[in-house]
Amino acid sequence: MLVALCLITLSQVLRAQDPPSIKVRKSSNLAKAVFDNTSDKLIVMDRYGNPTESRILTYRLHIKLKRETKVFDGHSNSLTPEMMRFLKGLSSATKLFFTDIKAEEEGGHLTELPDVIETWFPECGNCDKKRNRR
Repeated sequence: MLVALCLITLSQVLRAQDPPSIKVRKSSNLAKAVFDNTSDKLIVMDRYGNPTESRILTYRLHIKLKRETKVFDGHSNSLTPEMMRFLKGLSSATKLFFTDIKAEEEGGHLTELPDVIETWFPECGNCDKKRNRR
């Protein structure tokens, strides 16, 4: 009887002294996306500032015009031909907003990246020519 009482008391004491659990959260190695206007694509940067070969799965491009905002959906690092046609047809500088950027990290993990704001400058052939008044 005494042995049974000691075993019950010992099991309750051991259960009461469970150590607190440690929660481990995996941090992403990817930090942000940057728009490369020479190759017209988004490049994913790691937390040390180095470009990576990570693939961008989706993003939303907002092009701010004078009276409206044009919205396009993208599904790769490069801008689509439709986006490029629209951008090359512009005659003045405009703001580009890349939002809802989701990139694939190594191992297949999906990472959401912060928004990117960039300025697009048109080619000089599209610029408005000022008229000389004499």
